[in-house]
Amino acid sequence: MRTLLLITTSLFLTLGLNAKEISSNSTVGQYAKPGAAIDMKYTSQKVDANEASDVNITLTSTIPKGTISVEMDLDKELIALGGFEKTFNFQVTSRNEAFTINLQVKSQHIGLYYIRLLSKVDQGYGVKTRAFAIPIYVGEEKDIKKHRSNMQMKALSNGENISLSKAVETISIIKEK
Repeated sequence: MRTLLLITTSLFLTLGLNAKEISSNSTVGQYAKPGAAIDMKYTSQKVDANEASDVNITLTSTIPKGTISVEMDLDKELIALGGFEKTFNFQVTSRNEAFTINLQVKSQHIGLYYIRLLSKVDQGYGVKTRAFAIPIYVGEEKDIKKHRSNMQMKALSNGENISLSKAVETISIIKEK
């Protein structure tokens, strides 16, 4: 009996160590007019560089009928795996109908990246839009923070932080007629 318990415990520990952390969020209950009446839920896996993250997106709407169009865009560091469609069209036939978008993405570099959705609802009397951003975490959180902290920051006298960037300014004189 003790041997079975030890084997079972070590099996669960091994499975737990190989499990990927899940990132999830929902906009249900956060609808703000005048945007489109669309809510979004997502789950994605937090992965290491060059590992695929499964991203599951569910869109719902309180409109009784109409069309939902979605345009999807990825940060340039994200690579879509498999068949990647940039646009989706869903026909709404009842309130709170769920529409799913499933995809896999990966990045070769550690960082925080985004999948952006621009959703449009057309009920026949005008189009309303709503935008969403889904974070994709590649690497350990401490490494992502370290990667993002490469920006130069400066504190102003009032305590506000600003980022410093290189810029080039050109000045030209416009002759009056």
